Amino acid sequence: WLAAQNRYDGAFALQNGYREPGQLGADRWHGMLGACERRPGQSLVLVAAGTATTIDCVEWRGGVALFIGGCIAPGTQLMLESLAQRTGGLPHARGDWVDFPDNTDDAIATGVTDAQAGLALRVVERARRRFGSPPQVIVSGGDADALAERLSIGGVALAIEHNLVLGGLALRARTTDHGSH
Repeated sequence: WLAAQNRYDGAFALQNGYREPGQLGADRWHGMLGACERRPGQSLVLVAAGTATTIDCVEWRGGVALFIGGCIAPGTQLMLESLAQRTGGLPHARGDWVDFPDNTDDAIATGVTDAQAGLALRVVERARRRFGSPPQVIVSGGDADALAERLSIGGVALAIEHNLVLGGLALRARTTDHGSH
């Protein structure tokens, strides 16, 4: 019932740039609100590493934050489960990320982790080109620590911040008109 909005107006403004704003998941929208409240004036790439991995970009222009788009991919556990269930002979991997895996469990864990990090790095690079400077990258979710470790290898400046969605919900609760237009 508390869906994404076309625009939030409160202590800051966040414009929903989705072609059909109502299609944007409420979790993603409220995560952006929470992040924008914590980091006003900063262009952001938000990486939520959970069941699904979502990566959303917010560009600040002229005092207004604009959600310019994002992507959704299977999260780490979904990727691991898919390999175990859909391929013959591959186990439910319990390995670790290593530079050069020499066993199947580590090879799967490394491949999946690097796929997650690679996706995030591609989006960060696109955002950097659009914004003209490196964005602030915020990673959250159950797989945030493992993903952030791989991203830091790529030279990305980032922060791990949890409860962005709850922060966005609290922000809307404090806004008497619910900040919607």
